[in-house]
Amino acid sequence: MKKEILLFVVLCTSFVYSQNNVAKYNVLFKVENQKKESPFFDKISEASKNLEFELIFNDSISYFSTSKKMILDDNSFEKVASKIISKGEYLYKKKESLFLVINDHLYYEKKANELNWELTSEKKIIQNLTCYKATKVKKVVNQKGTFNHQITAWFCPEIPFSYGPNEYNGLPGLIVELIEMPANHFVLKSLTFKKEDAEIIELNKLNKIDEKKYYDVIKSNLPQR
Repeated sequence: MKKEILLFVVLCTSFVYSQNNVAKYNVLFKVENQKKESPFFDKISEASKNLEFELIFNDSISYFSTSKKMILDDNSFEKVASKIISKGEYLYKKKESLFLVINDHLYYEKKANELNWELTSEKKIIQNLTCYKATKVKKVVNQKGTFNHQITAWFCPEIPFSYGPNEYNGLPGLIVELIEMPANHFVLKSLTFKKEDAEIIELNKLNKIDEKKYYDVIKSNLPQR
């Protein structure tokens, strides 16, 4: 019955572009091939199982964050896990190809990743949806060096919105599953169209800062390992 309802909703997408829609995701954080045991990352991995993220979107904008129903204690590993996994909330303005990355009352602006996805013909069924595989390589530079991270997305052309978890978008369909190596794995949990109480964040009470200051704030709020 649940699958039939989901399929019916998908078939009706062409009528709800002006409404806000909500995709909810489960996530698993897991660091593979650790050189040594890490109790910290083990706790983050376990805490990630309790998290739920949501993507609120319409035809021109999307907003990705932890689910509104989740009230996370600032001292909990769930709170720490959410910051490590998403590094903030993501407001995407499609027309401007611009992300606003938000943490508490602060945000910085970031241009959308222009690297093209490599589309494949490989497909699989997720939540009764036919999804296709796409990949890209994300270059990450930090104090430990330069790394190329493999990104794998499974998107559904039946849901014609080019959004997804974190800062990933630009595919010809909603991202249903995202594997962000080496740690994050998002999978669609539920999908609701035309949700009247789904509100996208307003920016008039937030303060704009630069990217470096933003990440300095995040690091200062994380517990010492």
